Amino acid sequence: MNDIRPLKDVVEISGRFPALLVIALILTALVIAAFIYLKKKKVEEKLSMPPRPAGEIAREALKALKEMKLSEKGMIKEYYIKLSDIIRAYMENRYVIFAMDRTTWELFQEMKSKKIERLHADRINDFLEDCDMVKFAKYTPSQNEMEEAHKKAEEIVEITTPKITI
Repeated sequence: MNDIRPLKDVVEISGRFPALLVIALILTALVIAAFIYLKKKKVEEKLSMPPRPAGEIAREALKALKEMKLSEKGMIKEYYIKLSDIIRAYMENRYVIFAMDRTTWELFQEMKSKKIERLHADRINDFLEDCDMVKFAKYTPSQNEMEEAHKKAEEIVEITTPKITI
C-alpha cells in the first residue's frame, strides 16, 4: 500500500501569459503566410508566361555549340553527341515526341506515325544517322563534314519551324 500515493492539490499558476510569446507567434505566422503567397505568385507568373519557341531554343543551343569550338579541341564525338541532342530536344519541343531516349529508327517510326511531313522526317533521320556514325561507329569526319553537319542542323530547325503569319 505504500506504492500508491494520494492526489496532489491543484497548483495555481501565477502571472500572465507572456505577451512577447504571442507577438512572436503571430509574426512567425505572418512571415510564413507571406512566403507562401509570394512563392505561389511567382509560380503563377512563370505559368502565365508563354513558353519559348522550340526553334529559338535550338538556334541558341546551336550557336552556343559553335562557340564551344569542340572540333578545334579534337572533341569530335562530344561535338556530335551535343549536336544530336540539340536536334532531339528540338524534336521533343516542336512535335511533342519523346526523342532523347529512342534510337534513330524508333524516332523515325514515331515521326511517320505522327504524320510529320515526309521530307522533314527523312532529312532528320539522315542527319541523326550521320551523327550516330560518329557517336557509335567510330567514324571520324573531316572538318568540312563537321561544318556541313552543323549547317544541316540549322537547316532542319529552319525548315521545320512553323512560320508565323499575321
